[in-house]
Amino acid sequence: MAIAAFLAATAIASAQQPTGEIFGKATDQSGAVLPGVTVTLTSPILLEPLTAVTSETGTYQFPRLEVADYTVKFELTGFKTVINEGIHITAGSAAQINAQLGVSTVQETITVTGASPVVDTKQTGTKQTFTNELLQSIPSARDPWVILQQTAGVAMDRENIGGNMSGQQSNYVSRGGVPTNNKWTLDGVDITDLSATGSSPTYYDFDMFEEMTINTGGVDVTQQTGGVGINLITKSGSDRFRGSGRFYDTNKKAESNNITDALRSQGASSGNPIQDIKDYGTEIGGPIKKGRAWVWGAFGKQLIDVGVINF
Repeated sequence: MAIAAFLAATAIASAQQPTGEIFGKATDQSGAVLPGVTVTLTSPILLEPLTAVTSETGTYQFPRLEVADYTVKFELTGFKTVINEGIHITAGSAAQINAQLGVSTVQETITVTGASPVVDTKQTGTKQTFTNELLQSIPSARDPWVILQQTAGVAMDRENIGGNMSGQQSNYVSRGGVPTNNKWTLDGVDITDLSATGSSPTYYDFDMFEEMTINTGGVDVTQQTGGVGINLITKSGSDRFRGSGRFYDTNKKAESNNITDALRSQGASSGNPIQDIKDYGTEIGGPIKKGRAWVWGAFGKQLIDVGVINF
């Protein structure tokens, strides 16, 4: 069972970065830098818009942004307004959003949507980010160890097929490391099990995750070891109520069985055939007071019954 409840707040984490940043430069059509441009950042995840003004070199920066989609607007008197929409920020990412403002005698707005994926020019390590869309769309047994199983460069000690290894914590390594060097963080806070170094302290409600980031090399300097870094980013509330519920049932009655008598005679006596796996829960969030405070919570439960071949 996993129960989680989080109030929206701003905090600086002491481990892996649970946030990203947007930075860039404003120029005119000749390429000359434009100081004094008002840059406004909006997102459903923000209680109120963030504002910055470009410096003498035409640059700006919005650090410590939570995982979400953002819109950046550039405004300067006498120039066309430029709006960049749909900028997705992931944990530890740095999106460079530049704007070229043309001279305008009337009020004009240029909106950029559906742009190509932003290249992170500050990224020096090796990581893989699984967004909420990927977590929900990729068929899996719905736990973090299955996502590790799908990460390039990570070697697992077992393969979870449809849930036959659920309820267990797989061992894993990457790039010649050792399991005791692995680190688990929740929203940037180190939660690695102190009694089983390198392991997770608990199991999780899979629908509580907004995103998972798995670092396999060149990890952030705030991680004390060079092992695999798993950063779990939870969902949060917003100014509108939203929620979801689920009920999944994996039952042996709907499965085929490829273990024949011939295989049993050859010693096929191990394995974990699924008998019944139930996964159900709900998550909901919304405003306590719009523009002031949000609340979000989740509840999930798994009932896992697996067997052993020949038993």
